[in-house]
Amino acid sequence: MKITARNIDDLTFEIDNGKSKITIDPHKFSPVEVFGGAMISCSGVDVVYLARKQGFNITKCEIELDATRSESYPQIFTEITIIYDINSDAEDIKAKRWVLSSLETYCSTINTIRNTTKIYYTIKHNDNVIAYKETIISATSQTTPSFDDDLEVVGCACCSH
Repeated sequence: MKITARNIDDLTFEIDNGKSKITIDPHKFSPVEVFGGAMISCSGVDVVYLARKQGFNITKCEIELDATRSESYPQIFTEITIIYDINSDAEDIKAKRWVLSSLETYCSTINTIRNTTKIYYTIKHNDNVIAYKETIISATSQTTPSFDDDLEVVGCACCSH
């Protein structure tokens, strides 16, 4: 992966990945907010991809991130809560497995910070809360789970396509 950033005005940068360009204006959307958005978008792509590969339809996938950062620099994330609101034609256990597969195995952005950040998740599936403020397994304390129904997904779905 190669990405370049070019200052275009004041504190505004144009980001180029060779396929497309986006503008980051910290007065509107800071780079840290972009990173937070990238984390939940990355996970969302994994969830939708896993569901689709298993033959299920997702009619709603909304994800919210609430983050706490340290007060001292470099102001790293200390705690993150991610709330998934999913509607699908699958059973609750499938929806939970999609989320856990993303959080604990596939999502590169979330897994980049999981050794330094306490990460909680809540899952609402078809208007029922099926997981409330549970925590993911620390990357250093245990190997990540693999579910038989992941269908040979290798790597982060949002990055491998």
